[in-house]
Amino acid sequence: MSLTHQFSRMAGVILAAAAIFTMTMKAQTVISNENLVTTTFVVSKTDATAKCGTPSCTAKTPMLKSIPVTCPAAIGHTCTVHIAFDAKVSLGSICTMCEGPASVAAYQFLVDGVPPTIGPTDSHGNYLFADNVITDGKVQEGRSNRQSYPASVIAAVTNTSSPGHLIDVNLLCRGNGFGGCAAVAHWSTMRVDVFEP
Repeated sequence: MSLTHQFSRMAGVILAAAAIFTMTMKAQTVISNENLVTTTFVVSKTDATAKCGTPSCTAKTPMLKSIPVTCPAAIGHTCTVHIAFDAKVSLGSICTMCEGPASVAAYQFLVDGVPPTIGPTDSHGNYLFADNVITDGKVQEGRSNRQSYPASVIAAVTNTSSPGHLIDVNLLCRGNGFGGCAAVAHWSTMRVDVFEP
């Protein structure tokens, strides 16, 4: 292989890598030079159960009471909120004729009633943590296998008429085409850090 041919192959590889790197860079948000101003810790020992019994149904239930946080910036200014969340969750399907996946399980994060603007969540605030997880189909509160499912979400909040903001976390599941779903969040913890420029 000639030196020119090797060089052109290397140049192609480098250009392809640069293109991938550029695409990756556009897909991320970088926030810097922020100062931590408040931290809120939440611990819940209460089970939250989302379940439904018909094929492809969706169930949602609150996991925590609304958590108040304060952005100490002036009215019209913005704070950055980081939510670090973890729950011990049991997943299953509700299906009399099958054992299989609990199609989708997610946390729904809402900040002041709307999805976080930075995310990463979908347009409904859903943070997917399980998709087509194979289960034994039997979820029983207190007796099922529990798996820790952490989440990390960033939101930008602007003080419009008040420095107070509310964070809500819901548990969701969606059944597969053969039956319903069940998701039980047993214990959960959440840390909310508020930053400002």
